[in-house]
Parts: sequence; structure tokens; C-alpha cells
Amino acid sequence: MLRRTIMRRAYNNGEWDKARQLAFRLESHPKEQQLARSIILRSYWNQNDIEKFVEFNQMWGNMFPELEQKAQFFLSKQTQERPSVYHPRISKLHESQPSPDSIVLHWNPNALEKNFIQEGTRVWMIHPHGWVFWDMPEGYLLDSTHPDLLRLTCEILLSPWERSTKAEMEKSRPLGRHPSLAFSAGTDSTAAAIVMPEQTILGYHRRCFESLLDHRNADTMLAHMVQSKQKTVVDVSSNHEILRTYHHKQIGFSTDFASATALILLADHLDIGAIGFGTPLDNTWLAKGRKFRDFAATPYYEYWTQRFLDAGIELLFPIASFSEAGAMLICEKVGMLPFLNSCLRGNGSEGCGKCWKCFHKNGPFGRQFDIKALEIQSFLQRRPLPTATHALWAIQKMNLQHELPDLEHLLKQDFSWWTGFYPPAFEILQARWRDEIQSKINELLAPMDMPYSIENINHFDE
Repeated sequence: MLRRTIMRRAYNNGEWDKARQLAFRLESHPKEQQLARSIILRSYWNQNDIEKFVEFNQMWGNMFPELEQKAQFFLSKQTQERPSVYHPRISKLHESQPSPDSIVLHWNPNALEKNFIQEGTRVWMIHPHGWVFWDMPEGYLLDSTHPDLLRLTCEILLSPWERSTKAEMEKSRPLGRHPSLAFSAGTDSTAAAIVMPEQTILGYHRRCFESLLDHRNADTMLAHMVQSKQKTVVDVSSNHEILRTYHHKQIGFSTDFASATALILLADHLDIGAIGFGTPLDNTWLAKGRKFRDFAATPYYEYWTQRFLDAGIELLFPIASFSEAGAMLICEKVGMLPFLNSCLRGNGSEGCGKCWKCFHKNGPFGRQFDIKALEIQSFLQRRPLPTATHALWAIQKMNLQHELPDLEHLLKQDFSWWTGFYPPAFEILQARWRDEIQSKINELLAPMDMPYSIENINHFDE
């Protein structure tokens, strides 16, 4: 009894070696064996000695099957460039995803449009590892959807892993009449909605499986958009963000345009001829927010604008002329702050106060956040600094320069121009939308002074 008490005390105090030595002495006693083996296995696990854990766990009949699965995942990561097994949490996620009721279909890399079926209002797409779906509005018909829209959807979701998705298109779909916006209900997206034409359709992608993302903050903005009749809102639930997890990546969008796949599929149903994205100056004319580039000349811009156009859709970057700070100023000017919160983990009225968005999106509005929070500190300590120009502006605005003493030389710069717009960026707006978007931006923001400071940005000498 005394040895058992001393063993448990050592384990509870985190003295893994001592606890394990005592456990090995008790392991041969039938009455103590279960507890002793548990202590031995857990102490190996806590010390990250995965190989020893696996050795003894398998010897003793797999006492901890879930930890065994995690162990195999970690060992696979250590020994292989691409792990051969998934983390247990991801395996459960995959197993919990639905599939069509009665239709048998196999992934077809040669005819991408053949990978889609419809059951009721649900549209399914098969991929090499399973199925994903979208729950469409009443009246949507897959059979009335141009095959190029299906091909573009496949490419956007699967091209990082499936080269076959860069397929030829018919290029026969005429441009629709209405503009639309892939709407996240965050600050940049809301600013984009404000400056886009009145007839713009807002397409909200709703992740429909359990994760850390909380839709309540977005729902507050969506409800306001509906009640104020500012824009038409189409809210589509989908699980396509799991696609990345089949390639051992975090849940999220496969590509920058994945949030718009519902709008692409709905383009014929809603007569959509343009899809906008709330991508600000930080990620267009600046590369990763820290180095100037000619965005219009980048292979990224040239490829995807043409690819969308091939499917009868104009690719719009309505806020490419101004930064996240400009977006914040626009939202403030038009009275959106009571309905706006960019935090993805908030409760519908406030942010979590611990994430990077709470720091650089909510903080400059005067909202509370914890500067010592793990995620915020993780971002602040990275070099190069993520979203660098906006982060530097936000740090100045909140008088937090002391948090980054090694960047004193950058924080001495004047970033007052960061809330203005960059006039040359209007050149990438397509002609039929340009005047209205440019006019609204001119009403809400001031132009940057010439010579444009942004054109000299290269914070980390890259």
C-alpha cells in the first residue's frame, strides 16, 4: 500500500522516472498490475518517449487504443515525409462525414464535371478520398449548371494535390448580370460589401462540422445585412474544408478561392457574372503584407482571372486598393461596428481576446485583448512579422512599440498613409464595376499621397 501511495504521489507531481521505477516493481503483483502498467505507459507518453509507449502498450494488449493511434501518427510523421496514418481526431472527423444515400460514383480525373451529383437540395462532389457537399437553396438544379462551373469548382478545391483539375474548359458560358462577393462577415469582407454595387449577392460559407470556429459573430453581421436589406445574402452550408485534412493539413480552405465555391455552383441559378473577394492591399500589392509587388503582373493574378473568365465569371478584387486599416475605417464610418467582429471564436457579441484577429482587427477599435495570449505572442515573435505593415500600424496605433524592441527601426516610420487608398489599384477593376466601386471608395477614404510610400515597402529586405 505504501509503495502504491508513493508511486501515485510521484506521478501526480510529474516525477515520471521515479513513478515508473516504482510501477515496474509493482507490475508483477496481480492486484496492482493494472494501475502499475497505466503509470508506466502514461509516464512514457508524458515524456514523449513514443517508441517505449508503443512497445509496452502492444505487449500489454493495447491498454490505451486512442493513445496508440496518436502514437502511430507521431511515429509516422517522424519517419515519413507524408504520414501514413491520420491523427485520431482527424480520423473521427473523416468517419463522421456523410455520403450519398444510394448513388455509386468513382472519382473521374478525366471528366471533372462527372464528379457531381444532386440529392434533394444537397450537391455532392466525389474526390479521391470521399465526398464533400453543399446544401443549396431551393430550386437549384445541378443539371442546369454549366460544366465549366463544375470544372472550376474542382480545380479550386483539389488543384493543390490533383494536377488533373487544371483541365480545358469549353469557354462557352456567357457572363451573368449580377456581381457577388464571397462574404465572411469580417472586417475586410464587410468593407468589400459596402463598396460593391447594390445588387451584389453575398455568399456566406458555413462550415457544418464541429471545430473551433464559431459562427455567432458572423451571424450578427449576416442578420444585420438581411434586416437592413443592404444586400441579398445566400448562406450555404458545406464540409469542403475537410479536404485539406486528407493531406495532413489543418482544417481550412484548399485555396484562396475555396470560400466562393457555392457561388460558383450557383452562378447560373443566380445569374452571377462576377465574384469578389475581400482581399485587401496587404495581400495584393504587398506580398504577405511586407513587400511591394506589381500585383497585376503576378502569375497568380493572370492565371486565376483568366481561369474564372473561362467559366464566365469576372474575378473581382474590390478592396485591393486599400488596406485592412482602410477597411476598418470604412466599417467605422458607415456605422457597422455594433454588428462587426472579426474574431472566429467569439460569442456573437465580442471576441475571444486571445487570437491574432482580436489583436490586429479588434484591438485598434479599442476592444479588449490579452497581449500575453499564446497565439498573439506567437505571431508577434515571428520574423518576418505576419501581415507586417498592418501589424506595425496597429502596434503604433495602440502604443505597443515596447512589445517589439527589435523592430524599433520599422516602428519609427510614419504609417499614417496606411488608411488611404492606392489609386493605381483601380486599374485591375473590370470596366462594368469600376466606376461604382471607385466612387464609393473615394467617398469613404482619402488617396495616398504621391510619391506612394507603399511602393518602397520591403520591411525585411527580402
